[in-house]
Amino acid sequence: MKKVLVYPCGTEIGLEIERALRYSTHYLVYGGSSDYDHGRFVFERHLDGLPFITDRSSPEEIDAFQAAIEKEDFDFIYPAMDGVVTVFSRYRERLQPVVIAPDAETAVVTRSKRKTYRLLSDVIPVPVCYERPEEVPSFPVFVKPDAGQGSVGARLIRSAEELSEVDFGKMVCMERLPGEEFTVDCFTNGEGKLLYARGRGRKRIKNGISVNTVFVDNPLFREYGERINAALSQRGGWFYQLKEAEDGTLKLLEVASRIAGTSAISRCAGVNLPLLTVNVFDGFRIDSVMPNHYEIELDRALENVYAVQLAYDTVYFDYDDTLVERGRVNTRMMQFVYQCVNRGRRLILLSKHDGNLEEELRRYRIAGVFDEVIHLQREEQKADYVTEPRAIFVDDSYGERRAVAERRGIPVFDPHMIECLLEGEV
Repeated sequence: MKKVLVYPCGTEIGLEIERALRYSTHYLVYGGSSDYDHGRFVFERHLDGLPFITDRSSPEEIDAFQAAIEKEDFDFIYPAMDGVVTVFSRYRERLQPVVIAPDAETAVVTRSKRKTYRLLSDVIPVPVCYERPEEVPSFPVFVKPDAGQGSVGARLIRSAEELSEVDFGKMVCMERLPGEEFTVDCFTNGEGKLLYARGRGRKRIKNGISVNTVFVDNPLFREYGERINAALSQRGGWFYQLKEAEDGTLKLLEVASRIAGTSAISRCAGVNLPLLTVNVFDGFRIDSVMPNHYEIELDRALENVYAVQLAYDTVYFDYDDTLVERGRVNTRMMQFVYQCVNRGRRLILLSKHDGNLEEELRRYRIAGVFDEVIHLQREEQKADYVTEPRAIFVDDSYGERRAVAERRGIPVFDPHMIECLLEGEV
């Protein structure tokens, strides 16, 4: 299997790349971090303390980064932040792994809103931009960093007084686009052919990131994608964004030479953009993609991931209201069960179930999972059967948990606590 380093891995883009490559049989995905970020909780294989890279990094800093990853002998490095895409593409000859990014010229253009608008002004509709304060005919206008992402620093300007504080060298001042906003996820194969361009609405945005999205059909999305693709040298997954002007015209907001975090909706519709992108840079010829067509809505929210310092070889499980509750299998609990199977831990079921326990286990398709099944009488104490010292105990009953904790001195867990034992699942 070839090794792919995702850096920086704690970004929304990095986390989506991990999800997209997690089950690949051809690539091993590693996360790389410079800071203490969320990636270390998600990536099974992780390198921390890497030199900090931005789009202002020098060749010497790139050399230091290469030295830091040298011994891992990565086949690919997948940059997961706009500025890192730019600098890695510029200095790709200094890096041993193949850089999964377009050529430097394309990366530089797409990093700059101003350069993007200038290049594509005769290709698709772009916003009216103002180079000096005196050019602004009326308010409000919109300003945003020339090189930025996630709406950081972007704001509405309502007066000449507010405008006087804007640095026109670093900021783009443009007409206000009040209408709907769309993202179009795209994929270009190794021969430069656009194979996929599918639009989606940004129904809810938080901190500049789309957290609710659905597919939207519009023939302009494909047409504009073809025009942009012809003007730039994109490879693999990328996206562009449009917003409606006062008159309803769709105008370009930005083009990015990377996947969008919320492009997960395309992955779940059959087009795995990060994996396809790695395939392109691995030399695979891809002539088509096969999206599914059904209604799908993606909604994103914060997810809890924990790092618990706990060593155990055996897990004791209750059955009623733990593995099965209200006549349904607890799927989160079964996720933990099979995580334990993968880790080689011994699983013991302790139950006072009224009825035929073996028949129940077969009914819910969980027979044969446990190394030992102990069916107790009502008057018996589960603590009497907990004998392994490096163990944990999972039971919905407070009384049973308390008895085991007091008599055996091992950690005990209510089913609601089990999420803290799930490793790197988001």
